[in-house]
Amino acid sequence: MPAWLRSLLRSLLSRDPLPRLLRRGLKIGNNFYMQDDCCIDAWHCQHIRIGNDVTLGPRVIILAHDASMNRALGQVRIAPVVIGDRVFIGAGAIVLLGAQIGSDVIIGAGSVVTGAVQDGMVVAGNPARVIGTTADFLARKEAEIASGPTAGGVHYVR
Repeated sequence: MPAWLRSLLRSLLSRDPLPRLLRRGLKIGNNFYMQDDCCIDAWHCQHIRIGNDVTLGPRVIILAHDASMNRALGQVRIAPVVIGDRVFIGAGAIVLLGAQIGSDVIIGAGSVVTGAVQDGMVVAGNPARVIGTTADFLARKEAEIASGPTAGGVHYVR
C-alpha cells in the first residue's frame, strides 16, 4: 500500500496522532515518516523539533518531560528534544528529554538516547553509545547488498 494511502486511511480512521501533535506545537520538517504505534510526548510536543527526511520505526517513543518526581516533589522536568535531518530511529527506540540528535544519524532498534549524538554517527544500546559512523555503516551495507540477492529494491539476507 502506498504511503500516501496509508496516511489517508490513518487520518480517516482517527489513528494518526500527527495532526493533533502538530496543532499542539510539534515541529517537523519535510519528508517525515512515522511508522505504526509511535508515541511522541503529546503534552510537551511543543518542545520537540524534528528535521527533514526523518523516519521513526515502529513503536519509537520521544519524550520531552520526566514526571518521575512529580508525586514526591511536585516537580516535572522538561527539556527540548532536537532531531536533525536525515535521521533514522529504529523500532522500539526511546529518545528522552534533552536529547540532541545531529544530522545523518542512525539509531539502532531498542536504543535509549539520553544525550547528544553528533552528526554522522550510528548509535545503539541502553544507554545509546556510538558504534561507528554512518558513512562506514552504509559502505558495509552497500558491499553486502552488492554481494547478495536482491529483488525490487529489497536485499535478502542469507
